[in-house]
Amino acid sequence: MSVSRAAWVAALSLALCGCDSILDLKDVESIDETDVWNDAALAEAYVNKIYDDNLPGWSTGDAGVSDESPGGDSYMYGQLTENSVNYWCIRSSNNCPNPPYDRIRRINILLTEIDQGTIDTVVTKRMKGEGYFFRAWDYWELVKRYGGVPLILRPQALTDSLFVTRDSTSKVMRQILADLDSAIALLPVIRATSGDNDGHLHKGVAMALKGRILLYYASPQFNRTGDLTRWQNAYDANRAARDSLVSWGFGLYPDFAGLWFVDMNKEAIFVRRYQFPFSTHTWAAATRPLSESQGSSGANRPTWEMVQAFPMWTGRPITDPSAGYDTLYFWKDRDPRFSATIAYNGVLWELSGKTGRRQWTYNGAESNNPTPSGFYTRKAVAPAVSAFDASRGVTQWIEIRFAEVLLNLAEAANAIGNTQEAYDQLTALRARARVDPGTGLYGLDPGMTGAQMQDAIMLERQIELAYEAKRSWDLRRNMLFESLLNGKKRHGLLITLNPDSAALFASIRDTVDLDSRYAGFFTHEVIDLDRTFSINWHPEYYFYAILKDHINLNPHLQQTMGWPNGTFDPLP
Repeated sequence: MSVSRAAWVAALSLALCGCDSILDLKDVESIDETDVWNDAALAEAYVNKIYDDNLPGWSTGDAGVSDESPGGDSYMYGQLTENSVNYWCIRSSNNCPNPPYDRIRRINILLTEIDQGTIDTVVTKRMKGEGYFFRAWDYWELVKRYGGVPLILRPQALTDSLFVTRDSTSKVMRQILADLDSAIALLPVIRATSGDNDGHLHKGVAMALKGRILLYYASPQFNRTGDLTRWQNAYDANRAARDSLVSWGFGLYPDFAGLWFVDMNKEAIFVRRYQFPFSTHTWAAATRPLSESQGSSGANRPTWEMVQAFPMWTGRPITDPSAGYDTLYFWKDRDPRFSATIAYNGVLWELSGKTGRRQWTYNGAESNNPTPSGFYTRKAVAPAVSAFDASRGVTQWIEIRFAEVLLNLAEAANAIGNTQEAYDQLTALRARARVDPGTGLYGLDPGMTGAQMQDAIMLERQIELAYEAKRSWDLRRNMLFESLLNGKKRHGLLITLNPDSAALFASIRDTVDLDSRYAGFFTHEVIDLDRTFSINWHPEYYFYAILKDHINLNPHLQQTMGWPNGTFDPLP
């Protein structure tokens, strides 16, 4: 895309956001690239386009590539080929409308040319910080899938050779971290409670992303030898992010269930905001029962494994004989995050603003696309939204929230031997969730070893960040698919209404006290959700293949090792 065309698109984007000054332009197609960097409004339009290109948003596909939900068949059943994953696409298409190197080119234009203009240096400093951040973001999204990729740091000209080669993972990582350091230096400090905290990038966002990336880079996917230097770097970055964010007013929002519905609350760090009718999403429609949605359905159906992962309200696992878990009344006395995340048979769930509405998932209760698992996800699903409006969602997407920063810090701290610091982060999260503190450990075992603490952290991530597109990546970076899931199947719960009590149940269905009478009406059977195959994740999936079309167009690109004709090692 040329600068003039990019500026035109961005100008339109800015106009839609209500910034009227850009509407005074008489002929946006005639904008010269030099004018962009001499006019603050045009430059802002260009940067707004970069935001629109790069901000992550709601995802309904990630849960299936894990034990959270059924789905992800080709990944989970070992059926990927070198042509299956097309994130690194080279041309725009319906499956890839915004190729990563197109996004990177637009950012490189900004970083290369903005200093040649006459815009105020305070403004250019902030815009360059935004450019460095998003370039780091784009390259990281490539690296976590493929390892090393071609590192292009200036706009390519037609006279340049386009037969680029893959740079080493370590070289690209150095550039990612350098770009984030530049972003940290250039972006402003914005306090959580200030009016400036409106979704634009700030220093805390860059610090939090740096902590996340260094945590991933220290994890087994990239760090097969367990290099402690990487873990120390991850600890230092996450500790700095946590401490700085706290000093700027960020922290845990007191209401776990409601944090999605209070825009730019103090827990929200890296955020994509939505505004009807200009930008919407279908998360709620895809996640809600089809009877209460339109246009999308069938995503994020919780597995029985996820239901069982949540501890009791005391923080103790359901496998603890003293915890009081009831296999039939499984929802009773659970960690409060359970009821904020999982909708189960008979739960009060007043969707579409229907007072007293209950969600029934027993066999035969739903005639239209019933959940196969017996459960729905209720996280981030605003109950008051109508079935019609569910497909036009405006709930904010929080890509990084303060809870994740605490979890990242806990994991890095534990890896370098700071076990008490890891305890402190987990107990803070459980305290916010209103788990019973007990002796002060909120149900955590005292005196855990490093390995035991790592397991506890992974569990806490699983329940705290459930259905936030994090579980699949956590399994991947820790290389846990084979050990935790291979050879197994995901399960659901088939709930059957007893025929002998069906008539009585029908007469009191919406008023029955399930906490005392459930056993008189229902029986349960655990069923396979993976009906044909068991999970069979292949080790080469930790770094994906490049599509054959890419290599055919550029023979200098090496295929990833582990795939047919692969010679590129993604680890060095």
